[in-house]
Amino acid sequence: MIIKRLENEEILEGLHLVWDVFAADIAPTYSREGVEEFQKFIKYENFMPKVQSGQLIVFGAMEGQELCGVGAVQTDGHIALLFVGKNWQRRGIGRLLFVALQQFCIVAFGITKMTVHAAPQAEGFYRRLGFHEVAPEQVKNQVRYVPMERAMSAEEIRLQKKAKRRGKFLMLAILALVVLLGIGVGTTAYRVFTMVQDGIMDGGGMKNPFLSDGGQTDQTEKEMKKETGEGIDGIECYQAENLPYTITEESYSYESSKSEGSITSQFDVKYPQIQGLEGEQIAKVNEELKNCAMSTVNALYLKASDDMKAAVMKEDSPILASKVTYRVTYAGEDFISVVFSDDYYAGNKNARYQDLRTRNIRLSDGKIYETSEIINVDTEFIKEWKKRMKEEAPNSIVVDALKTSQYRKILSGEILDNRYYDNFFVDKDGIEIGMTYHYRDDEQQKEERGWITAPFTMEEIKAYKTDSDFWNLCTN
Repeated sequence: MIIKRLENEEILEGLHLVWDVFAADIAPTYSREGVEEFQKFIKYENFMPKVQSGQLIVFGAMEGQELCGVGAVQTDGHIALLFVGKNWQRRGIGRLLFVALQQFCIVAFGITKMTVHAAPQAEGFYRRLGFHEVAPEQVKNQVRYVPMERAMSAEEIRLQKKAKRRGKFLMLAILALVVLLGIGVGTTAYRVFTMVQDGIMDGGGMKNPFLSDGGQTDQTEKEMKKETGEGIDGIECYQAENLPYTITEESYSYESSKSEGSITSQFDVKYPQIQGLEGEQIAKVNEELKNCAMSTVNALYLKASDDMKAAVMKEDSPILASKVTYRVTYAGEDFISVVFSDDYYAGNKNARYQDLRTRNIRLSDGKIYETSEIINVDTEFIKEWKKRMKEEAPNSIVVDALKTSQYRKILSGEILDNRYYDNFFVDKDGIEIGMTYHYRDDEQQKEERGWITAPFTMEEIKAYKTDSDFWNLCTN
């Protein structure tokens, strides 16, 4: 998938896509006059003079030769169009188009705020992008819309202006991040991601860290395999009714120049934020969620240690990349459970990992719960937990490779050998307890990297619970 600024000769096809989606999804809720007004706006002979004069900038999402989505923005940061083709919806393309428009506007026009007249059906989509309503639904020239706006964060503005000063701004041909190894596609029901590397790979370079241009790495299907599973998309989430807060989404993105000999840096990080509650504890919660999502970016790039910088500079073709997605698996009145899936490169093409990180937070005071606080990590529990982990990932070698004493340390909160750490989350079905690992057997030249979680219903976990007040927060 590629996001690019459309050439004049490509815009007519884009307007046809816009009309097809509008006619199917929006026109039925508009008056005849409203539909005619929209038709007038996107009519080629009316639209193109605005493009040619620079009043409108048009981007498109391309999969090969197929146009999948269209976004257009005015010089004042107002989104004039944002439509995704019917066969390409719910794949994150709308968000990618928005990011392209946003970053272009920051650098090209120096704006600090974006606005949109959202069709009522699209209001939820824009809220997930961080927009908020600034006035009730309006009707102008028989066209219904909700006025919304989104302020740019200081960090977003700083990073894009810094990129421009360094000559590294490439938004006219943004490569959309598509993770090749991120989520398993099998039909099994477990949540697990495992990358198995046979031998030490060498030779060849990478076109792009996440194959966003459809290129191929030297990591062939034979060399890199994955345990099939549903990843975090397989989690059945729970949200209580009438919550006193809303959950919005923030993001951090950056892409370096691809000039020869430079460090390839590519980051696309998304994380939730709690809105509607006041107090220092909510700021603390939001900061914790952001820091959890950004931990790899901070370690590799924004707050890299001198040792990390030195190690990267020794690489022939250094790669620093992180793509983070998340799910709020449990949202209760005073408690949330969030999982973050991080697909990243830590310096070179062989150092690719998929980590799971979780945060379980009480909203009233920002308390973060750890596995060892809520579970009695004794031999009996470890035996049962290990059995369930093995059932979830029968082909994984790491489950049998570690000793009970090592598992006790991991589940007690220790980051063992800087390669193994525990995680847990609450969902609709109960609680899942697992670990992220970077297992390596030098003798047999094998590596296994990924994460596994073992599910327990609330009834099944009773025998291992502590008397922590945590259990009073999960009332579904």
